[in-house]
Amino acid sequence: MANYTVKLSKAPKGHAIPPLLAEVGAWVGKQSHGTLGWFDALEAEPIPKEWLPEEAERLRRDAFAFLHLPDGSLLALVNPGAGAPWAVALLGSEGEARTVANSLEEFLMLWSKGETELDDLDDEEGASERKALAAWLKAKKVKAPKAKDFDFAAWLDGDAVPASTQLAAVHTFKPTEVMKKLGPKTQRLASVLGRRADDPDVIAYVTEALGKKVPASTSENTDSVNVEAAKHGVEIVFSHDILNDAFPPIPKTAKTFIPYVASAWVRSKTGEDVLGVPWKVKTEAEIAKLLGPPSGRRASFMDEDALTVTWWEFALDTAGQVWLELEFDESLSVTLAVKGAGELERHPDLTTGLFIGYAATRGLLDGSRFPAHRALLEAVVARKAKGSEFVKQALPRGLWDDHLRDAPGLRLMAYRWFHNMNGLWITTDLKKTFGKRAGAFGHDAPKLDDDTWDAVDKAAPLLDQRFAKWIAK
Repeated sequence: MANYTVKLSKAPKGHAIPPLLAEVGAWVGKQSHGTLGWFDALEAEPIPKEWLPEEAERLRRDAFAFLHLPDGSLLALVNPGAGAPWAVALLGSEGEARTVANSLEEFLMLWSKGETELDDLDDEEGASERKALAAWLKAKKVKAPKAKDFDFAAWLDGDAVPASTQLAAVHTFKPTEVMKKLGPKTQRLASVLGRRADDPDVIAYVTEALGKKVPASTSENTDSVNVEAAKHGVEIVFSHDILNDAFPPIPKTAKTFIPYVASAWVRSKTGEDVLGVPWKVKTEAEIAKLLGPPSGRRASFMDEDALTVTWWEFALDTAGQVWLELEFDESLSVTLAVKGAGELERHPDLTTGLFIGYAATRGLLDGSRFPAHRALLEAVVARKAKGSEFVKQALPRGLWDDHLRDAPGLRLMAYRWFHNMNGLWITTDLKKTFGKRAGAFGHDAPKLDDDTWDAVDKAAPLLDQRFAKWIAK
């Protein structure tokens, strides 16, 4: 098998190759491709202008790429300034931006352990020489320098948002009796659910108990970050985008956010059973004997109808914001999560407004979800205000499935309809009603210029067919 490609003899204009990078590059160039992970080349080059055109000049001045990943993503060395070590950052092929390590030394040490949080470098199938890399680093006496955590996404975005605009958003956790029955490790994990990433308890748990780092921020391009501590049987999802009004996004900079601990998977390596259920349980009946009848059954995926997954759920706080779920589908899986809705439309447009007008007059909306906009909703129901007016004022984060009534099957059907699943799609239905034209992104779109009540009435016959089972009589 061919060796890795290494091209580090010359740095991009205005930069120099760090001696450590040159040395490790010479060593990597002697290793067979696939023994240190999956990457195309260790090569120094300028940051492509196309990656972020508005920041291209700054990126080329203060950073350069040195490693290509198979999906087109790049790793770069970035100068944080103020005399800090150059950090290693991910420039994702889909626009993701995050810090991988606070220094080149730290990155190499994480790489040697398979803990970069980059699948292509941490993959176990391509890891036969990671121990050799660790030995090389030890022989070279490479140690990570002390450095302040660098937030690449926030660095890209410039100055931080003033503290006065950073919403407090603190979840007060009052445990239920079920919470008190969890083992100490699972209970400690559950206690940080719903908390901000900058909460001292979160930082202590992740860094001290798990030996990992808390993500400094998330963004629209990277709305969640997973932190996996496989040896501890825990994987945590940090996200600013919990679809729950009690957990609003908290700006860090204009385009980045302070995330919450949104959910976590608990696995057998915690060394604890959950509510007495063995990890190697074989049947649903065994779980039911311990926990009682299941909370329900569902399909494995949103586009499937076969109810193959059995689940039991329990509130872990008295406000019903944090939940424990045990799921059985041939094997047991355990999840802790902040209660969140399903997204129907993140970026509402006229078609969303038209649907809201229709749904309001057909009794499909859950009025209790809009206490601050009750009068406006009544005006829409009375056809004195348009659905788009309601969307603008009451749905700043988009339309969610729990904005609809909790009637059997309604939310699932709506999710499929908004997401083009199972032969259902709002766009197709509205094109049939109003005709089509080229949309903003080159795809056909309904020929709809305003969500007037005449437009709602025109669409109503077809929508009545779709929602006949749930229309309030």
